[in-house]
Amino acid sequence: LAGSAADRLATICRASQERVRIFESGLRFLKSASEIDQRQMLAGLITGSQLSEQWGGAARAVDFFDLKADLEALFTLTGAGAGFAFSAAEHPALHPGQSAAIEFAGRQIGWIGMLHPALEQQLDLDGSTYLFEVELEALNAGRLPAFAPLSKFPSIRRDIALLMDAEIPFDRVKRCVQTAAPEIVKDIRLFDVYTGEKVDSGRKSLALGLILQESSHTLTDEEVDAVVDAVLKRLADELGAKLRE
Repeated sequence: LAGSAADRLATICRASQERVRIFESGLRFLKSASEIDQRQMLAGLITGSQLSEQWGGAARAVDFFDLKADLEALFTLTGAGAGFAFSAAEHPALHPGQSAAIEFAGRQIGWIGMLHPALEQQLDLDGSTYLFEVELEALNAGRLPAFAPLSKFPSIRRDIALLMDAEIPFDRVKRCVQTAAPEIVKDIRLFDVYTGEKVDSGRKSLALGLILQESSHTLTDEEVDAVVDAVLKRLADELGAKLRE
Protein backbone atom coordinates (compact mmCIF):
# COMPACT_ATOMS: atom_id res chain seq x y z
CA LEU A 1 0.00 0.00 0.00
CA ALA A 2 2.87 2.39 0.77
CA GLY A 3 4.22 1.63 -2.70
CA SER A 4 0.92 2.78 -4.20
CA ALA A 5 1.19 6.04 -2.24
CA ALA A 6 4.75 6.53 -3.50
CA ASP A 7 3.61 6.03 -7.11
CA ARG A 8 0.86 8.59 -6.55
CA LEU A 9 3.43 11.00 -5.12
CA ALA A 10 5.53 10.68 -8.27
CA THR A 11 2.49 11.65 -10.34
CA ILE A 12 1.74 14.62 -8.07
CA CYS A 13 5.34 15.85 -8.18
CA ARG A 14 5.34 15.73 -11.97
CA ALA A 15 2.50 18.26 -11.72
CA SER A 16 4.93 20.64 -9.94
CA GLN A 17 3.52 20.12 -6.45
CA GLU A 18 6.42 20.51 -4.02
CA ARG A 19 4.69 20.17 -0.62
CA VAL A 20 2.68 16.96 -0.40
CA ARG A 21 0.75 15.16 2.36
CA ILE A 22 -1.28 12.14 1.25
CA PHE A 23 -2.73 8.99 2.78
CA GLU A 24 -4.83 6.05 1.65
CA SER A 25 -6.33 2.89 3.09
CA GLY A 26 -6.92 -0.48 1.50
CA LEU A 27 -6.16 -4.17 1.52
CA ARG A 28 -2.66 -5.61 1.65
CA PHE A 29 -2.05 -9.14 0.42
CA LEU A 30 0.91 -11.22 1.63
CA LYS A 31 1.40 -14.74 0.34
CA SER A 32 2.59 -17.41 2.78
CA ALA A 33 3.28 -21.10 2.25
CA SER A 34 -0.35 -22.15 2.78
CA GLU A 35 -2.53 -19.07 2.34
CA ILE A 36 -2.76 -15.39 1.46
CA ASP A 37 -2.81 -12.99 4.41
CA GLN A 38 -5.27 -10.16 3.76
CA ARG A 39 -5.26 -7.08 6.03
CA GLN A 40 -6.69 -3.58 6.01
CA MET A 41 -3.85 -1.06 6.09
CA LEU A 42 -3.42 2.69 6.37
CA ALA A 43 -0.49 4.30 4.54
CA GLY A 44 0.67 7.87 4.16
CA LEU A 45 3.64 9.99 3.21
CA ILE A 46 4.99 13.51 3.43
CA THR A 47 7.57 15.46 1.46
CA GLY A 48 8.58 19.06 0.89
CA SER A 49 8.65 21.88 3.42
CA GLN A 50 7.24 21.50 6.90
CA LEU A 51 5.14 24.68 6.63
CA SER A 52 3.35 26.34 3.74
CA GLU A 53 5.24 29.13 2.02
CA GLN A 54 5.33 32.17 4.32
CA TRP A 55 7.51 35.15 5.18
CA GLY A 56 7.89 34.75 8.95
CA GLY A 57 10.77 32.29 8.99
CA ALA A 58 13.13 30.14 6.98
CA ALA A 59 11.71 27.08 5.24
CA ARG A 60 12.53 23.67 6.73
CA ALA A 61 12.15 20.35 4.98
CA VAL A 62 10.07 17.68 6.68
CA ASP A 63 11.92 14.92 8.48
CA PHE A 64 11.36 11.56 10.16
CA PHE A 65 10.19 13.15 13.40
CA ASP A 66 7.49 15.23 11.70
CA LEU A 67 5.81 12.08 10.41
CA LYS A 68 6.39 10.26 13.70
CA ALA A 69 4.65 13.11 15.55
CA ASP A 70 1.68 12.86 13.17
CA LEU A 71 1.41 9.14 13.88
CA GLU A 72 1.69 9.67 17.63
CA ALA A 73 -1.19 12.15 17.46
CA LEU A 74 -3.23 9.57 15.56
CA PHE A 75 -2.40 6.84 18.08
CA THR A 76 -3.48 9.11 20.93
CA LEU A 77 -6.97 9.27 19.42
CA THR A 78 -7.35 5.51 19.95
CA GLY A 79 -7.32 5.98 23.72
CA ALA A 80 -4.28 3.72 24.01
CA GLY A 81 -1.50 5.95 22.74
CA ALA A 82 0.98 4.74 25.35
CA GLY A 83 0.64 1.19 24.00
CA PHE A 84 2.22 2.08 20.66
CA ALA A 85 6.00 2.03 20.34
CA PHE A 86 8.69 2.64 17.72
CA SER A 87 11.86 0.54 17.56
CA ALA A 88 14.79 0.90 15.18
CA ALA A 89 14.58 -1.69 12.40
CA GLU A 90 15.49 -2.02 8.73
CA HIS A 91 13.12 -2.41 5.80
CA PRO A 92 14.23 -2.93 2.18
CA ALA A 93 12.10 -0.01 0.93
CA LEU A 94 13.39 2.41 3.56
CA HIS A 95 16.65 4.25 4.17
CA PRO A 96 19.01 2.34 6.51
CA GLY A 97 19.28 4.25 9.77
CA GLN A 98 16.07 6.21 9.18
CA SER A 99 13.46 3.50 9.60
CA ALA A 100 11.56 1.93 12.48
CA ALA A 101 9.06 -0.80 13.19
CA ILE A 102 5.74 0.25 14.75
CA GLU A 103 4.57 -2.02 17.54
CA PHE A 104 1.40 -2.37 19.58
CA ALA A 105 0.81 -4.77 22.47
CA GLY A 106 4.11 -6.50 21.73
CA ARG A 107 3.28 -7.12 18.06
CA GLN A 108 4.63 -5.38 14.98
CA ILE A 109 1.82 -3.58 13.12
CA GLY A 110 3.71 -1.46 10.61
CA TRP A 111 6.68 0.59 9.47
CA ILE A 112 7.80 4.20 9.27
CA GLY A 113 10.84 5.76 7.66
CA MET A 114 12.52 7.60 4.82
CA LEU A 115 12.06 6.18 1.33
CA HIS A 116 15.21 4.43 0.17
CA PRO A 117 17.36 6.67 -2.10
CA ALA A 118 17.39 3.99 -4.82
CA LEU A 119 13.58 4.00 -4.93
CA GLU A 120 13.50 7.81 -4.90
CA GLN A 121 15.77 7.79 -7.93
CA GLN A 122 13.68 5.09 -9.63
CA LEU A 123 10.50 7.16 -9.11
CA ASP A 124 12.32 10.36 -10.15
CA LEU A 125 11.50 12.09 -6.86
CA ASP A 126 13.37 15.24 -5.90
CA GLY A 127 13.78 15.57 -2.14
CA SER A 128 13.41 13.31 0.87
CA THR A 129 10.15 11.40 1.27
CA TYR A 130 8.92 9.89 4.54
CA LEU A 131 6.19 7.28 4.66
CA PHE A 132 4.38 4.89 6.99
CA GLU A 133 2.11 1.87 6.82
CA VAL A 134 0.11 0.49 9.77
CA GLU A 135 -2.62 -2.09 10.31
CA LEU A 136 -6.02 -0.43 10.62
CA GLU A 137 -7.21 -3.07 13.08
CA ALA A 138 -4.94 -1.64 15.77
CA LEU A 139 -6.45 1.82 15.25
CA ASN A 140 -10.08 0.68 15.09
CA ALA A 141 -10.23 -1.29 18.33
CA GLY A 142 -12.33 1.48 19.91
CA ARG A 143 -10.56 1.88 23.23
CA LEU A 144 -12.33 4.91 24.65
CA PRO A 145 -10.32 6.80 27.28
CA ALA A 146 -11.85 7.01 30.75
CA PHE A 147 -12.73 10.45 32.03
CA ALA A 148 -10.39 11.85 34.68
CA PRO A 149 -11.06 15.24 36.26
CA LEU A 150 -8.32 17.86 36.05
CA SER A 151 -6.26 18.21 39.19
CA LYS A 152 -6.89 21.32 41.27
CA PHE A 153 -3.31 21.18 42.52
CA PRO A 154 -0.25 22.64 40.77
CA SER A 155 2.20 20.58 38.79
CA ILE A 156 5.91 20.62 39.57
CA ARG A 157 8.77 20.32 37.10
CA ARG A 158 12.07 18.64 37.88
CA ASP A 159 14.87 18.56 35.31
CA ILE A 160 17.38 15.71 35.19
CA ALA A 161 20.37 15.04 32.91
CA LEU A 162 21.17 11.40 32.19
CA LEU A 163 24.17 9.57 30.76
CA MET A 164 23.49 6.38 28.81
CA ASP A 165 24.54 4.35 25.78
CA ALA A 166 24.08 6.35 22.58
CA GLU A 167 22.05 3.58 20.92
CA ILE A 168 19.23 3.62 23.49
CA PRO A 169 16.17 5.23 21.81
CA PHE A 170 14.19 7.89 23.63
CA ASP A 171 11.02 5.77 23.47
CA ARG A 172 12.63 3.24 25.84
CA VAL A 173 13.67 6.03 28.20
CA LYS A 174 10.17 7.51 28.15
CA ARG A 175 8.46 4.18 28.87
CA CYS A 176 10.90 3.50 31.68
CA VAL A 177 10.17 6.86 33.34
CA GLN A 178 6.41 6.44 32.93
CA THR A 179 6.35 3.04 34.61
CA ALA A 180 8.40 4.26 37.60
CA ALA A 181 5.55 6.44 38.90
CA PRO A 182 2.62 6.33 36.45
CA GLU A 183 0.15 8.11 38.73
CA ILE A 184 2.42 11.11 39.33
CA VAL A 185 4.54 11.52 36.18
CA LYS A 186 2.17 13.41 33.87
CA ASP A 187 4.58 14.37 31.10
CA ILE A 188 8.19 13.85 30.01
CA ARG A 189 9.87 16.53 27.91
CA LEU A 190 13.16 15.91 26.14
CA PHE A 191 14.81 19.32 25.78
CA ASP A 192 18.46 18.53 25.10
CA VAL A 193 20.58 15.77 23.56
CA TYR A 194 24.35 16.07 23.84
CA THR A 195 27.21 14.04 22.42
CA GLY A 196 30.62 15.64 22.45
CA GLU A 197 33.89 16.17 24.26
CA LYS A 198 32.36 16.04 27.74
CA VAL A 199 30.71 12.65 27.13
CA ASP A 200 32.55 9.36 26.55
CA SER A 201 32.51 7.85 23.07
CA GLY A 202 29.43 5.70 22.51
CA ARG A 203 27.50 7.58 25.20
CA LYS A 204 25.03 10.46 25.15
CA SER A 205 23.44 12.87 27.58
CA LEU A 206 19.69 13.41 27.62
CA ALA A 207 18.09 16.28 29.53
CA LEU A 208 14.52 15.56 30.61
CA GLY A 209 11.87 17.74 32.18
CA LEU A 210 9.59 15.65 34.43
CA ILE A 211 6.13 17.12 35.01
CA LEU A 212 4.80 15.77 38.32
CA GLN A 213 1.31 16.21 39.76
CA GLU A 214 -1.02 14.62 42.29
CA SER A 215 -4.80 14.72 42.03
CA SER A 216 -5.47 14.85 45.78
CA HIS A 217 -2.89 17.30 47.15
CA THR A 218 0.10 19.51 46.37
CA LEU A 219 3.26 17.46 46.18
CA THR A 220 5.81 18.11 48.91
CA ASP A 221 9.54 18.37 48.25
CA GLU A 222 10.00 15.00 49.94
CA GLU A 223 7.43 13.35 47.66
CA VAL A 224 9.00 14.88 44.57
CA ASP A 225 12.45 13.68 45.66
CA ALA A 226 11.05 10.17 46.19
CA VAL A 227 9.55 10.10 42.68
CA VAL A 228 12.79 11.33 41.09
CA ASP A 229 14.75 8.70 43.04
CA ALA A 230 12.35 5.99 41.83
CA VAL A 231 12.74 7.20 38.24
CA LEU A 232 16.54 7.21 38.47
CA LYS A 233 16.57 3.72 39.99
CA ARG A 234 14.34 2.34 37.24
CA LEU A 235 16.51 3.95 34.56
CA ALA A 236 19.67 2.55 36.15
CA ASP A 237 18.24 -0.95 36.56
CA GLU A 238 16.70 -1.25 33.08
CA LEU A 239 18.91 0.92 30.87
CA GLY A 240 22.14 1.37 32.80
CA ALA A 241 21.57 5.13 32.81
CA LYS A 242 22.99 7.33 35.51
CA LEU A 243 22.57 10.91 36.64
CA ARG A 244 24.99 13.31 34.96
CA GLU A 245 26.87 15.36 37.54
